[in-house]
Amino acid sequence: MEHTARALRGLGVEVEEHLGPRLPEGSWDVVHGFQLGAQEVAGARRRGVPVVMSTIYWGLAYTTSGGAGRGSTARDALGRGRRGIRYLTASLKGREHLSRLALREMAAELDQVRAWSTADLLLPNADGEAQHIREDLGVLTETVVVPNAIDADLFTPGFDRPRDAGTVLCVGRIEPHKNQLGTITALRGLPGTSLIVVGPPHPHHAAYYEQCRRAATGNVTLLPGVDHADLPALYARHRTHVLASWYETTGLVSLEAAASGCTVVTTDRGHAREYFGDDAHYCDPAAPASIRAAVTSALADEPSRRLLDRITTRYTWADTARRTLDAYVSALDRRHA
Repeated sequence: MEHTARALRGLGVEVEEHLGPRLPEGSWDVVHGFQLGAQEVAGARRRGVPVVMSTIYWGLAYTTSGGAGRGSTARDALGRGRRGIRYLTASLKGREHLSRLALREMAAELDQVRAWSTADLLLPNADGEAQHIREDLGVLTETVVVPNAIDADLFTPGFDRPRDAGTVLCVGRIEPHKNQLGTITALRGLPGTSLIVVGPPHPHHAAYYEQCRRAATGNVTLLPGVDHADLPALYARHRTHVLASWYETTGLVSLEAAASGCTVVTTDRGHAREYFGDDAHYCDPAAPASIRAAVTSALADEPSRRLLDRITTRYTWADTARRTLDAYVSALDRRHA
């Protein structure tokens, strides 16, 4: 939100950022919500203000287990294969045996569906995300894909920088979703390689961080998180970046690493392929052998200049701002019509 707002201001848009559970009083042409509820959307529309929403939806395929759709996440409690608000409403009835947490999450998702269904326009980060919103939830609100982005001025390629062979980096907050433990397990002891895992512990996953810390032995080192401004130098010292998450729409650190001249290993779960195409190496996060093979292949590969060109022309905050502004204009035109 902050990066988008800053880039929009660069295009001459007046942006007021607000963090809070309710919309404040004010006069705007458009409300852009990142996690607005149905009540806030309805309130803006009563004022005659069109609402666009960034969705950030992972879909029912998300799981932290070996097979798609077979996990034990809260999403699975919603019921695999349900479609639309009618099913979600029915799911909330007669479920006394479900935990309060599951019921709260089901109610939250129902509110999310209502909000997206009543918004003027949705801004998913990928075509696949838009498809999941339609097929999983039955939400038919018009979508405009606005890709995620990085600071292309901060992350520069440096293809000619010397990088030691076999150096692998993994950047991200330490949590089960990012699957650092799976990455450590896959690469620990792999001859000729060193793995640096960098990231702060997730505040709700202290036990998982401890597992990663204990597993980080031999050729694996676990380091605390670094300031964002220090990441370019970190990427510049490594040949390959690996992000074997259970799901990624993009994987911003993968974009940053690629822009910095690293070869990239990313997950085959989600929509990363829309961003990286054939210019990355893909792995199954559930299979250590798949992670090892992808990293080994990436270490032997050269960084993709074609991917760098794509990032610097399509995945910068300036480009995101232009697409976002076009979406605002579209929402205004639709409302006026």
